[in-house]
Amino acid sequence: MKKRWKRTILAAATLGILHTTMVWAADVNMNLFYHGKNHAYHAKEIKLNINGKNFKDPNMPAVSIDGRTMLPMRGICKELGCEIVWNDDTNEAYAVKNGHTVVFAIDKKTGYKDGKPFGMDVPPMIINERTMLPIRALADALDVEIKWDDPTRTVYIHEEGQEEPAQQETPPDVPPVTPPQQETPPVETPVKEKIKLTGVEVPQEKGDVQRFTISASGELGKYEEVYVAEDKVVLDFYDAENDLPEKITNTGCGFVTAIRTGQHTKDGKIYTRVVFDLTGKQKYTIKTSDDRKQIYVEFVQTKVTGISAMHNGNEDVVTIKGNGTLGAQVSTLQNPYRIVIDMPGVVGTAGEPISAAGLQNIHAIRTNDGNGKFFQVVLEAEESSNMKWEEKNGTVTMRVEKSTLQNISYDNSRNILLLKAEKDININAIQHRDVYLNGYYELTLPGNYESVYGYGKKTLGDDKISSVDVSTKGGNTVIRFNQNTVNAYTVQKVDGYYEIKVRNPKEIYNKVLVLDPGHGGNDPGTRGNNMVEKNIALSVAMKVDRYIKANSDIKVYVTRNDDARPANDKRAKMANEIADLMVSIHLNAGPVQANGTETLYAKHSNDNDGTLTSLQAAQMIQTSLTSNFNTTNRGIKHRPDLLILNSTYVPSVLVEICFLSNPGDALKISSDAGQEKAAAAIGQAIIQIMKTSRLR
Repeated sequence: MKKRWKRTILAAATLGILHTTMVWAADVNMNLFYHGKNHAYHAKEIKLNINGKNFKDPNMPAVSIDGRTMLPMRGICKELGCEIVWNDDTNEAYAVKNGHTVVFAIDKKTGYKDGKPFGMDVPPMIINERTMLPIRALADALDVEIKWDDPTRTVYIHEEGQEEPAQQETPPDVPPVTPPQQETPPVETPVKEKIKLTGVEVPQEKGDVQRFTISASGELGKYEEVYVAEDKVVLDFYDAENDLPEKITNTGCGFVTAIRTGQHTKDGKIYTRVVFDLTGKQKYTIKTSDDRKQIYVEFVQTKVTGISAMHNGNEDVVTIKGNGTLGAQVSTLQNPYRIVIDMPGVVGTAGEPISAAGLQNIHAIRTNDGNGKFFQVVLEAEESSNMKWEEKNGTVTMRVEKSTLQNISYDNSRNILLLKAEKDININAIQHRDVYLNGYYELTLPGNYESVYGYGKKTLGDDKISSVDVSTKGGNTVIRFNQNTVNAYTVQKVDGYYEIKVRNPKEIYNKVLVLDPGHGGNDPGTRGNNMVEKNIALSVAMKVDRYIKANSDIKVYVTRNDDARPANDKRAKMANEIADLMVSIHLNAGPVQANGTETLYAKHSNDNDGTLTSLQAAQMIQTSLTSNFNTTNRGIKHRPDLLILNSTYVPSVLVEICFLSNPGDALKISSDAGQEKAAAAIGQAIIQIMKTSRLR
């Protein structure tokens, strides 16, 4: 009966939205961007009431698209107590509550609740970069009752077990009549105390309860968990100033590598963001103290519950089971060859060595409890063996098989691949091919060395190199390094071995630039005058790349060279690992009269060590671009709220070349000649910066 009532109400709501006479609500005039186009939106406000309380999403109002009411998913679900997760790879949003998981796929009419499909007559949409749900989908998926009040254009959302919302007899915009009262002296409004985040208490030891306590100077107001990635926990504290260290690395926890903090401003209001960087996905709880002066983030410490080993076909299989995420980190050691599986923050009992009887490639299995700070499993194996492993649902599975590779070993401590010099190799004739955007680097030896080194894959589990592939192509032996980081390589002959050393680019090049074309892929950036930001940014960045390579000795790496979309934290990570300077290329948007160039930067804790700062780089690029590209100088701006800037600790700037929304600016950047001119201005500045500044 309840289901039939709900559907009747929803049908009436849809008809009401189509044919209602809108009297009491305010006007909403805004631009909506969806399905790749801008749409002017002019309509009466749609109000929301959740469990008897008026609710207004600060980021996006409810809107009516083609006669269908679309509601902002994140704000409403948060208000209803749901955990919200966005999967960028699949374009799906997840709502989790009371053990139930609901999946909405953008622009698809089929959703899933606990794995079972349900249909929607209108699919979820991305509008102004916000996930918007049709009213029926919200009702069916979250099992809430929804009523539409036509005269006031109000959507009433009511959960079972909550107090029934009062029905409006008169429009809420009409103030009630109250009897006159006697005059009383005005009451002075007390000044609200400024709240500061004052401290973070971390576990004393990695074996302790993994609880982190964030303290404030007074009662905390609203805070929100923000999903960024599985290896991060991000909390935003609104109306709270930051009095915490910018970065805490001594966390007392094996899987929390750092805690980063920063104070930001949005819509004129401050908030402080606290980020926990993790080695991998971890279970945790967040609780508030009774006086709301402390927030507790407690991670569930995983225990190893069992280890087993068996031989299957050509493989030795070792299985490590835990009662939660193990966060395994795999590396290798030489002399003898060992595979080391580290699990930071995991506890277990290290007993007698586990039997390797019946195994063919593994000689011994040992465990180490790490004094409660980590748990470790060590496999002594054949040096010529190959490994592959995965972690899934709290289980690490390691497979070790014999490889055809021979006379090849890898020294993890020195990051060197050793080729036994059984046959001469002309080092100067080795061809280098750097395909870092696809995650690999190839060395082609001048000749066929298969009889000496064999062929196949050697899995390393190193922090720089995940594996090495050896193959024969066109009569030559090719060694491919599958990389976890961007690397450079040198080859030399030492004591009967050819040593291929994996090196940081800064060990080889005196000046290293990371050039970042903004946006990309399903993130188009802004649009204006028939141009899309991601395309113009890429075109200009590639021209800057060519200009610098033709006019300097600077080594340039780019974060993308096609319509890909690297995550912003990965762009920043790349810069931190290899760069002396990072420059991110963007285009601006605003009111049609807004025009000109501005360069954004953020301060870093190491800005006073005498080396180049982001501020200095921003000033030089801004001067060159406005002078040589003839744009209005809007100045440099401090923007610590931007992830691409606040997640780097090397000098980094974000250049807003001009406004695509302004016809004059758009005309300047629309032609190939105009883009070349802008690129030359940026390139000249970068060359001058890296020539005249102390970089390291």
